[in-house]
Amino acid sequence: MIPDYTDKIDKVESCAIYRIPSGAVPDGTSVNINISFENIDRVRNIKNINLVLVYNDTETKVYNMNKIDGKFAFSVDIAVEKGLYFYYFEVVCQDKTEYYYKSEKLPYPDNNAKKWQITVYDKNFKTPNFFKGGIIYHIFVDRFAKSKSWEPEIRKGLVIHNSTDEIPFYKPDENGKVKNEDVYGGNLAGIIEKLDYLKELNVNIIYLSPVFEANSNHKYNTADYEKIDSMFGGDDIFDKLIEEAGKRGMKIILDGVFNHTGDDSVYFNKYGKYDSIGAYQSKESKYFDWYTFRDWDAGKDDYECWWGVKSLPSIKKDQPVFRAYICGIGGIIEKWLKRGIGGYRIDVADELSNRMLKDINKAAKETSPDSIIIGEVWEDASNKISYGQRRQYLLGNQLDSVMNYPLKEAIINYLKLGNSSFMSEVMDMITRNYPKESIDCLMNIIGTHDTMRILTALGSEKFEVDKDIMAESKLSRTEREIGTERLKAAVLMQMTLPGIPCIYYGDEAGVEGYGDPFNRRFFPWDNIDGEIHDFYKKICKIRKSSKVFVDGEYRLVKECGGLFCYKRVKHGEEIYVYVNLSDTCYDVNDLIGANNGFVSLLDGAPVKEIKANGFDIFL
Repeated sequence: MIPDYTDKIDKVESCAIYRIPSGAVPDGTSVNINISFENIDRVRNIKNINLVLVYNDTETKVYNMNKIDGKFAFSVDIAVEKGLYFYYFEVVCQDKTEYYYKSEKLPYPDNNAKKWQITVYDKNFKTPNFFKGGIIYHIFVDRFAKSKSWEPEIRKGLVIHNSTDEIPFYKPDENGKVKNEDVYGGNLAGIIEKLDYLKELNVNIIYLSPVFEANSNHKYNTADYEKIDSMFGGDDIFDKLIEEAGKRGMKIILDGVFNHTGDDSVYFNKYGKYDSIGAYQSKESKYFDWYTFRDWDAGKDDYECWWGVKSLPSIKKDQPVFRAYICGIGGIIEKWLKRGIGGYRIDVADELSNRMLKDINKAAKETSPDSIIIGEVWEDASNKISYGQRRQYLLGNQLDSVMNYPLKEAIINYLKLGNSSFMSEVMDMITRNYPKESIDCLMNIIGTHDTMRILTALGSEKFEVDKDIMAESKLSRTEREIGTERLKAAVLMQMTLPGIPCIYYGDEAGVEGYGDPFNRRFFPWDNIDGEIHDFYKKICKIRKSSKVFVDGEYRLVKECGGLFCYKRVKHGEEIYVYVNLSDTCYDVNDLIGANNGFVSLLDGAPVKEIKANGFDIFL
């Protein structure tokens, strides 16, 4: 039986490439690969075609493809096992041999040419259903909400702002260092008091920036993994947050920072603040082997640290005692999952070894099978190479999914430049390279604590490097109007494309700001932008109203110039979304190939055309 080739994955000159199934597949799947030509003369000149398949970057296999009777095409079936495959075609003609790579034909083999990819994951890989279809809200704890009934005690060495309207500290000290020592007093009790606000946004997952004890405002320099920072409320208020969130159907995700600790910590204890004997103090410390001192006798300050930041000494890769402390029986992963959290976002996942990520996953799933592990990965997570090693993030035993930075960049580029190919290319990459289980749990971001505020990114055409200018910069009235309209389109896509949208605190309130620390201002509770906030509420409500956004299929309808139109489909229900940045209108029935009475979910009006310079969601 000849397969019905309808899903073309690429075209190289006069040749089309098909694969069935077209996306990532579970191990043991039989994959059919087809190369089809447009004219018979081209086929007559071909003696044979070989599929060259490279498995896990090391093993190469060559398959002779079969001519399909009655068609200008060649086909082969291959059985695949867990791992990563790349392939290309060797076309042997009467007078020459040609090599077909992704989007290009060459007269010679080229190891550096881009190949097609097949991701093959563990057939038992499943991601937790609770999170699918949800909405995440990312809280930078010190900057979100202060409690009306609980006042934090500010740790020595930190400085509290007199007003939440003040600009975060950004100037270096006399030694050229920015200490991140300024705090506003946001805490977990404040979050508890704002849970009903989050419930109105239909949020059901709260992702907290680090909450373990640490001597900074950001807490990425962990001082003690076993304690919730007392400035945030300590263990008791944390338990209360989990309890109150649970009453509202919400789960808490923690930031897992396991690549480095703080120098001012129980483990390193550079300044001698803790009763423990830290690695910096003695070779006899039980923590000494966690870290790398280049020459202890010549000077203890010569140690490996994250990106050269001396306050963040790095943990040795695969250090067994540290790995057991985090992932072993009674370890940190287990401790907080048993406390009631829903999972972890893994900070700088690229810095952690494959083994460490597997152990984190194992500890999490054995403790709480419905927990989720999401990695911070900024590129295509299916084929990432980090420190010379091919990563295995999405093959089934490391990460459930990742932060969707490629989508974030595509949305911003599309909305600012008007080229919809940015969107279709990234969505094609994701849907073909990522397992469906991971796609449905992607953390779809448009802004984070590490990036420019989305309203500023979309409204400003300037790229500032001077922090004095950044500190005082605000969008002009025109820039804010442009940014607001672009933000609405961005949120529409963020909420309706596959994955779980993640709102960075304050984006829904219209907060502006360039990079760190200006993207970390305190939430403007007395100055929320009503237009932006109302739009977020509307789109969040629409998202939660339909199961197509849980795990429905994504299908591109039309990408042309500035138009990006797609639909989500599940069990016969179809919801269409478009953003059109062009000056061209399209008849909706001509575009979709249907003759239905479409209705906008934004305003309830009939949808008869794809409007120029507009956007909508309809069924």
